[in-house]
Amino acid sequence: MKVLLVYPPARDASVFPLGLAYIASYLRKNGHEVELLDFTVRQLSGAELSAEIKQFNKYDCIGISAIITAYNFVKEFSKHVKSHFPNLPVVVGNAISIACPATLLKNSDVDIVVADEGELTASELINSIKEPGKFKYIKGIWYKENGQIHQTPPRERIKNLDSLPYPSWNLIDMPFYMKHAGAYLERGLRTGWVSPVRGCPFSCGFCSRPFAQTITYRSPNSIIDEILEFKRIYNNTHVKLVADEFMVNIDMVKNFAKSLLERKIKITWEANGRVNFADIDLFRLMRKSGCISLSYGIESGSQKILNNMNKMATVEQSRKAIELTRKAGITARTPFMFGYIGEDKATIADTVNFIKQAKLGVTRLFFTTPYPGTALYNWALQNNRIKYEEDVYLSLLGNNAEKFLVNLTDMPDEELVRLKAETESELRKLLGLKMKIKYGLKRINYIKAKISQLGVAGTFKKAVNKLFGFKKHV
Repeated sequence: MKVLLVYPPARDASVFPLGLAYIASYLRKNGHEVELLDFTVRQLSGAELSAEIKQFNKYDCIGISAIITAYNFVKEFSKHVKSHFPNLPVVVGNAISIACPATLLKNSDVDIVVADEGELTASELINSIKEPGKFKYIKGIWYKENGQIHQTPPRERIKNLDSLPYPSWNLIDMPFYMKHAGAYLERGLRTGWVSPVRGCPFSCGFCSRPFAQTITYRSPNSIIDEILEFKRIYNNTHVKLVADEFMVNIDMVKNFAKSLLERKIKITWEANGRVNFADIDLFRLMRKSGCISLSYGIESGSQKILNNMNKMATVEQSRKAIELTRKAGITARTPFMFGYIGEDKATIADTVNFIKQAKLGVTRLFFTTPYPGTALYNWALQNNRIKYEEDVYLSLLGNNAEKFLVNLTDMPDEELVRLKAETESELRKLLGLKMKIKYGLKRINYIKAKISQLGVAGTFKKAVNKLFGFKKHV
């Protein structure tokens, strides 16, 4: 079968479509011909898009990889495709498959949703794509048939991730993504990406956990072999280990770091960590093997809010993790959320004090936004905090938590928005001269990357839409 895989326009180009590249390689391994249309790299006008779609008659199937913020894109793109080729199957996968499969099928021209882990399901589905009567026998999908939506039993997880082929990097403009990666913009490091672990055992209320709580991970040498193959082709100097929770298996992390040293691999790397697993001896080993950055989802400096999030972590653990990370010579990074259930002036002050005491240099907070498929979303529905029909609400999620959409607190909307602006202003004042210069350079590099990605006109349009879109929802 001939398959076109589609990647929607991303908020930025800091990480290439790694999951889609793994899917592509698995389909190729099983005899399918695969092409890729990347809308993050190719900014097409309406006329150019129509001309592109008119050539889709050469494909047997269209597959779209989307997260929930691409809901509008999926609806519009599938409509365009079906207007030209009503019988061409449109399949959607990635995190949106966990969030809203039934709603997506009901309100779009999508035919099939591949739920959760995609390689095995996608391959089996493509083999039967012209025989819809067989869909009911394929595990792990949602599909439409005669106007009715059906769900099949879940697909078993892939146990041996080492058996998967390397991503199909050659389908993607890798140099484009490498020059937009954060490590390149900040340090000039040429980045590569590898997926070492799937799943997360924790149950944070705001997270949809695309690979659920079952954890699977690759062997250290398998990860390193893929790193070396990418380095051979693209001559990168740095690698980002893409996983919800890389450090969930401490023995694997230790063996990975030891293997890098034993094999004398000269490369820097970064990953996501969790404050519960902070250990100075582990961090020193990681640093010695090339680790330069760990990202922690601390989210709040208030224990009350962390408890409400079901983070299963403490403020003290967060403080200690940052201290030990830095002591080992590794940069600690963390985002912070604003406006979670129970947020008030006291919890905001706790977060500001935490950021100040830890000298994190954070100046930007993200509005807490309930995403379908999460416990937070269910709470928001039950407590009448979401004022829209689900299809409308999903269409508003493309702002990536940068705009105010849902008030989960007991404060009036206007006060919540004002407090966020005041808090960010206070955080900016905490920056010393050195940090202000560093922050300014990061913003300049980010704007340069945006101009490279979108062009001057596109970057200006995005900035205007962001400004007035924010005001519209306040």
